[in-house]
Amino acid sequence: MTDHELFLSINEPFAAGLFELEGASPMIRFANALKRFWESAALPPYASGRLYPSGRNIFTFSGEYAVKPHNSNVFEVNWSLLSSKSERACELMRAEYDLVFKFYGNPHTVGGMGWTHSFPNYTRILRDGLSGYEARVSALEDGDFKQSLLILLEGIKLYRARCLEHLREQNAPSELISALQRMPYETPKSFYEALISLNFCYYLDGCDDIGPIDRTLLPYYKGEDIDELVGLFREFFKNVDVNDGWSGTLGPEYNELTRAAIRAIKNGRRPNLQLLVTKDMPDWVWQECADTLSSSCGQPAFYNYALYTERLRLLMPDVPEEDMRRIAFGGCTETMFEGLSNVGSDDAGINTALVLSDYMRRELASRDSYEDFYLGYVEELRRVIAEVEDLVNKYRKTRALHRPALVRTLLVDDCIDTRTEFNRGGARYVYSVINIAGVINVIDSLSVIRELIYEKKLYSPTEFISLMDARDPDFLHEAKKCASYGNDNDRADLIGEKLISDITAAFDQRECFPRGKFYPVANQFTTYADAGRNIPATPDGRGAGEPLCDSLGAIHNNDRKGATALLNSVAKLGVHRIIGTPTTNIRISKKQLAPTLPSLVKTFFEAGGMQLQVSCLSREEILDAMAHPEKYSSLVVRIGGFSEYFTRISPDLQQTVLERTEH
Repeated sequence: MTDHELFLSINEPFAAGLFELEGASPMIRFANALKRFWESAALPPYASGRLYPSGRNIFTFSGEYAVKPHNSNVFEVNWSLLSSKSERACELMRAEYDLVFKFYGNPHTVGGMGWTHSFPNYTRILRDGLSGYEARVSALEDGDFKQSLLILLEGIKLYRARCLEHLREQNAPSELISALQRMPYETPKSFYEALISLNFCYYLDGCDDIGPIDRTLLPYYKGEDIDELVGLFREFFKNVDVNDGWSGTLGPEYNELTRAAIRAIKNGRRPNLQLLVTKDMPDWVWQECADTLSSSCGQPAFYNYALYTERLRLLMPDVPEEDMRRIAFGGCTETMFEGLSNVGSDDAGINTALVLSDYMRRELASRDSYEDFYLGYVEELRRVIAEVEDLVNKYRKTRALHRPALVRTLLVDDCIDTRTEFNRGGARYVYSVINIAGVINVIDSLSVIRELIYEKKLYSPTEFISLMDARDPDFLHEAKKCASYGNDNDRADLIGEKLISDITAAFDQRECFPRGKFYPVANQFTTYADAGRNIPATPDGRGAGEPLCDSLGAIHNNDRKGATALLNSVAKLGVHRIIGTPTTNIRISKKQLAPTLPSLVKTFFEAGGMQLQVSCLSREEILDAMAHPEKYSSLVVRIGGFSEYFTRISPDLQQTVLERTEH
């Protein structure tokens, strides 16, 4: 029995396709694997509604397959299931899996594990139809690149034909069948057809990001009733949610689709909607945002459009204005360009609090001044950052050799035009973002070290660490009196500004493979609890094993002077240097939300803030949700860069949401 026959015999179509063409190039093999999967894998059932595919993606719907496609990693394996089917199959897939260097397990992969979130060029797909993509591929010179994409396109046609057959069998609405007979191969004639096309291609890409949806769909808007738009968006957003999809962007030009999308996400978890805010954003947009945020869903988050574009022009001067206007966000919140980007997001992470803890315990006694201590810490950070960048590049190089991302090679510009596979650098803009975690813990810790050891000289380094580890009440009292970040206090905030400047400068030590640069991002999502689990007590008052900061906002309950003081502290950090996106969480009471939201966000952005995500939950609601989760199955919170159902997050994370200061 050949390897191909083995996988066929255990009903693993993707793996069977991968091993079918022995000796072929990786691009041919993986294109064939996708084709075989699309032509035979079980389809999610059509239940009702105006969109299909719907429900769980074909990549994840059926639990009978151990080897499945994946939008970032190309494929994933359920090893226990595969082992139960065949040990030989496990050996074959393990050999394939291990061709790519894996750096997971490094203590600094906080919030970053070699992910590459992206999204197709939906605008071009709608304009040209996949028939236009077929024509471009057919015009290429013969070779593996062309052949692999032709195989992929054949697989897409087979998949669409199966979807249509299934819809007919289920007596689906004629308008859905009629639209899918044209889409995504032709230019849409209506908003509904455009959404059918976008939804279908979203599923092809593995249900990652939806792109700038109000911009993408606007050319096909024909004045449809707002309630119809909201209903269609809500159905599409449900597809994103059930597949654990990620982000979408709204603005900076606001229209009825912007309004409909904001209304549709009310009480919704995904996609994470990112609203690009301009200085002249209309009052009706603020009103729609306040109404949706009051449902406690944390949607949308706010982004400083002018500052993002200003920084991108500085960092990427070769990007033309036409492309600069295509700024959008993928994954949790990583900065990209619509349909043009291959951004490692997040490729890895830097646990700045872990670096400080190790360095402090090793070096504090030997440093004669705070300045000397700080410089030593920065050197240690630079060493760790360079080490992580080297690991990421090793991963990206082996991935380029062995993991072709065929759907993205087809649907992200300029892969077809340059005949270059997506993971080998085919996208127009290639760079990597790496997460920095624990920064606020470090700022407050440095403030305590400076004041208690070097200025007041209350403790020797040995006494300091001993009392800190013992959670001595007098020590904690003295530490609490030190200047803390989040109160518009220059004593603490300028430590942060210097730290952010030094961290971001350290990212320039390496170039990113195959081209581009490394950029920082601060989006801890749900990893900030695990990030602190193996770190001893730190000088900021955090106990051993407790979570780190969840964003660039203050440590919970440290922001004692109000929302404006907190946001002034954030702005003073120089967060514009964190171009990958510096997330800031804030909790505002519902009664204060509508009257204060516009002025709060505008003032923050004028001061240099980049991003703000607002939760609108009372302490009483959170406590009740913790005690009676069955009553709050639809409660959503913004947490470290994205939206999540409150009852799904761990008790540790629920506690951190509770401890956020309510302004």
